[in-house]
Amino acid sequence: MLLAGAFKAASQYMFEWVHYQFPPRIFIEKNATHKIGTLVKEVGNRVLLVALKSELSNPDELAVIKTSLDKYTAGCILYDDMATRPGHKELDTAAHFAKQSRADIVVAYGGRDSFHAAKAIALLCKNDVFTEDLPHSPMPLKKNPLPVAHVPAAPSMGEESSPVFSVYNPDTRTVFFSQDWRLFPSIIFVDPNITSALNEGELSRAGAANLAASIESILSRKANDITTSIALRSLDLVQKNLQVVMKEPNNIAARTNVSLASVLCGMAHSNSMLGICYSIASATNLLTGLEFHLAMALLLPHVMEYNLTTSAGRYVQIARALDEDIKDITVIEAAIKAVEGVRKNYLELKIPQRLSEFEIAKEDLPEIADLAYRIPMVKNSPRDLDKNEIETILIAAY
Repeated sequence: MLLAGAFKAASQYMFEWVHYQFPPRIFIEKNATHKIGTLVKEVGNRVLLVALKSELSNPDELAVIKTSLDKYTAGCILYDDMATRPGHKELDTAAHFAKQSRADIVVAYGGRDSFHAAKAIALLCKNDVFTEDLPHSPMPLKKNPLPVAHVPAAPSMGEESSPVFSVYNPDTRTVFFSQDWRLFPSIIFVDPNITSALNEGELSRAGAANLAASIESILSRKANDITTSIALRSLDLVQKNLQVVMKEPNNIAARTNVSLASVLCGMAHSNSMLGICYSIASATNLLTGLEFHLAMALLLPHVMEYNLTTSAGRYVQIARALDEDIKDITVIEAAIKAVEGVRKNYLELKIPQRLSEFEIAKEDLPEIADLAYRIPMVKNSPRDLDKNEIETILIAAY
């Protein structure tokens, strides 16, 4: 029913090609986590539950999850030794622990860093390789990873749905990204009630990042009719429900739709892949500490302006999804309306517009551009670019 509605945007032209894969089971339901043990036991019986302290916005929910897993499986070990994004040594330690405890499934509760860590642990504990060797190892690694299950503690712009993982090297301040189709989560549990613990700022940043990731999925070189249709539906749900939740926190229907938008966003970009906005936001987050979702949102209008002339037709779809009036105007004018629509949304959500509003020195921009250029997603941009052009986008955003 949902996909049928989503396909309306693409129904007026023939499919040129479609490659799409999305194997996870998805449960979106109030109190979905109360029954997590009954479903996880169908995949694994010895559970390693990963939770980063920095992403534990609702610790009471973690207790509910562990209780259910303890009740219905042979055992659940809570691994909460990692305070924030883990480096190489922390991931190696966690992978060794998973192997020694004979875990046969990894469950992650939190946000993007928790999900990336869980996927890395699941892969590392089954293969004889250390984290620092991953950039030099033939990918994908030979042995299948442990299955993973994800429980987002907040709307995570779809990273709960993605087979992409990353590992950060704090010594060299570099990051390794890879994609392995075997790392699609087996199950995704989404309980909209969990997001009630978020304050207005956290919710607005998460929603704005979802908007950014949906648009970047549409603009990706790997986008196709299925991914674009799903991303447009995600965009529509954020547009119509995010501010409702912020004004009416007890509106469970709107809250559920915001959580659904995140899953749909991931269903799109898990195949189309994200691009330059994601790459620059990742580099900015790693090198300056600027919160990732905020970096995604702040950078998006500037990335859209950079790509405008190469993807004007797709911008028309985006403008329409943002309820912009595009009657009786040219395609380029409609494309500009899409950028304006994003900026209007961000103003209403009180999203900052400039990097200079934070403790980021202009002298840091070349280093951010250099790291962003080395993140593989940058190649998904609809327009070829080099480090100098990335720096130009950063200067525009400054």
